[in-house]
Amino acid sequence: MLNPWLILGPSGMMIVGIFYMLFWRERVRRDSGKGVPIRFFIFGGLLWAAAIIPKIIMDYTVTQPLYVWWASSFGASGALLLLGVYVGLRTGIFECGAAYLGFRAFARKTNQVNEAGIAKASSWEGAAGQNMGYSEAVAVGVGFGAFEAIVLALPSLVQMAAIFLDPSILSGLPPEQVAAIESQLSQPTWMAAAAAWERAFAILAHVFATVLAYLSVAQRRLILLGGAVAYKSVLDAPIPILQEYLASSPYYIVITEAFVAVMGLVGLLGMLNINRIAPRDTNVIRNEQ
Repeated sequence: MLNPWLILGPSGMMIVGIFYMLFWRERVRRDSGKGVPIRFFIFGGLLWAAAIIPKIIMDYTVTQPLYVWWASSFGASGALLLLGVYVGLRTGIFECGAAYLGFRAFARKTNQVNEAGIAKASSWEGAAGQNMGYSEAVAVGVGFGAFEAIVLALPSLVQMAAIFLDPSILSGLPPEQVAAIESQLSQPTWMAAAAAWERAFAILAHVFATVLAYLSVAQRRLILLGGAVAYKSVLDAPIPILQEYLASSPYYIVITEAFVAVMGLVGLLGMLNINRIAPRDTNVIRNEQ
């Protein structure tokens, strides 16, 4: 029997993403009297898109051939381990690299405006003149994670809504596909909560990694970018191994979401102690005149 409550999964993911953006905008408004401009959240979403496109291209071109080569050279276990390293490093390099290059581009943009002597503010102007501060960097990270949550959830939400409103549309599909869809949509309701839970902690991870990339530009310390890459790599590296050994286990979702929660809490802890990583008064991308 289909469980219509599962639609709370993708809708919850979208709500979590929107909530984070509203929360941070309101938090900054209360602290400074002015909310973070929406464009910084959009900027984060664009950085996510820039990071995900090459990952998709790699999955359609080189990932499978690499895995086959590793399996023939190192056996199934070795190939699985290398796949985990590959997935982790790919995520860390592309996602943190996109954020780093985005912040570098912002710095160049503001410098060009100053050098041209144009009085009008840049279209990517931060809350403090043409500087991007810590609050804006967090907004970029929130936008990065929130847009990911929304984009991942939207197709599932549309598909579920269509099937729950008109189950007869399944009659035109092959029996194997119908069985797979019915199995997915007959899961217990707590699975919907798990999806929203995972996004809540994943966004924290995105924010922390994005802020580290920002600090690496603001303070010219590439070691911070390396820390961001390592953090994101650890977050994604276990995915192939968990899928291989636990996908058929009832504990798969629990273990996976628990791991994401731990990594998200690590990110939150890092954010709460950001001044120990880099002094707050230097956490600004400034124009160099």
